[in-house]
Amino acid sequence: MTLQNWKSPSIKAIAQEAGVSPATVDRVINGRQGVREVTRKKVENAMVRLGLSDTEDPRGAAKRIAIVCESGTSFVAQLEFHARAVMRERPQLHITLDTLPSAQFHADRFSKLIERRATEASGIILVCRDDVKINRAVKTAIDDGVQVICLTSDLPNSRRTAYVGIDQTASGATAGWFMGRMLPPQQPGNILLICSSTYRTQEEREIGFRRVLREAFPWLTIRDRVNINDEAETAWHSVKKWLEEGKPLAGIYNTAGGNEGVAKALEAFGVQEQVIFTGHELSESSRLLLEKGTMDMVLGHDMRREIEQCLAIFEQPLSERLPEDVKTPLLIYHRYSYFS
Repeated sequence: MTLQNWKSPSIKAIAQEAGVSPATVDRVINGRQGVREVTRKKVENAMVRLGLSDTEDPRGAAKRIAIVCESGTSFVAQLEFHARAVMRERPQLHITLDTLPSAQFHADRFSKLIERRATEASGIILVCRDDVKINRAVKTAIDDGVQVICLTSDLPNSRRTAYVGIDQTASGATAGWFMGRMLPPQQPGNILLICSSTYRTQEEREIGFRRVLREAFPWLTIRDRVNINDEAETAWHSVKKWLEEGKPLAGIYNTAGGNEGVAKALEAFGVQEQVIFTGHELSESSRLLLEKGTMDMVLGHDMRREIEQCLAIFEQPLSERLPEDVKTPLLIYHRYSYFS
């Protein structure tokens, strides 16, 4: 969905009109040295032809941002909520928001969406799975002078500008540590690991979780790994099937979305008090599950702050921008946490 559209030309459009590179346009609009006067005039004239007057601050072109996300419905809802809040507080920015539930993902169509937004925006905030076609679309955007920041889930092979979010391996390790400490010491137990599609976030969480269980709690065994495509309904059927087979279960670690479906299955079989259930993303539903005691822990992050961090990176001139990731704090919630 599109929340707000813009009419101003992008850096790429200015570069095409002037017949120069996007990097040259960036140098001109930020008033930096190293550009011949004749080239500078070409860029300035192109900007005027495209509707930017010579008295208008051309750096306004750097304030067109696209947020593009494909994830589970719960995560999408949280992102939309926080993105709208940021947009209300920063009306000077022109932002579009495109969201897509994981179940409707198609690599070709999603890659083309990134390509379209790259022709309009100077910066893209991207949440998506790690896919060859998506990596290619991001690389093309970067080559065209569009900055791409991966939010929550990284694409390290795409040459993206930066990653903003928590250390996902550490979050998985934290889940493993607390699960091991909450279960009876030295008592063998089966752990059900829930994941989704090829999101780097979930892969890193799994790595951290497995590492801690292997090193600190070797009596706990990951017996199964189910894929739920980030949706509650799939989670419900997957966990229900596991429990119907009568397999003993000590804990569930959900690296993906769909916490409500996991909880529904535990409650249906009356084992919510015996099974330690840990997941991610504090939403209204997961908060209620914590209060009921069906979930024991939720690992979260400040999404609003992370979006602001992305915008702060975009506001820096390209020549001064450091290729550094921004790691945000991991937030741990339980039944007795204060929920604002």
